Amino acid sequence: MNHADNSHVPRWPTAIDPTTADVSYDVPADEFLVYFGGKPVPAVSDPLDAPGFEDVAIMLGLGADDEATDEIVGVQVIPMLLGAVQEQPAWAVLAWAAMAGEFGSELLKERLPGFLAEVHQAFRQHWTPPPSIEEQLAGLTRVDRTT
Repeated sequence: MNHADNSHVPRWPTAIDPTTADVSYDVPADEFLVYFGGKPVPAVSDPLDAPGFEDVAIMLGLGADDEATDEIVGVQVIPMLLGAVQEQPAWAVLAWAAMAGEFGSELLKERLPGFLAEVHQAFRQHWTPPPSIEEQLAGLTRVDRTT
């Protein structure tokens, strides 16, 4: 990664245990979530700008001040079946396994590491820091309405 300020590059965990990760799939939202630490935590999503990963975001933990930390606490895929699976067909089984509860736990244990390795690789190759708030505001244009 070529970032001028590496102090704000999110940190991917050194080890993720697929047996303790909190994995869920929300059918109405078509949202697949993985929280690495075993339970959902306050986080904000930062979409990956990677080919084939347009529907994938890393989740950055929130500190006590509700500001995003540099710690990656999970992965969000939305839409999963109607979006990401079109580019990554092997991921469909993850949604099923997450919905299957105990019946899907062995399958998740088997397939989750490969999924996370793919996301980690895309993050390492394509993640870029979001523009500063000043840059975002400068990009806004005012729309004058005439009645």
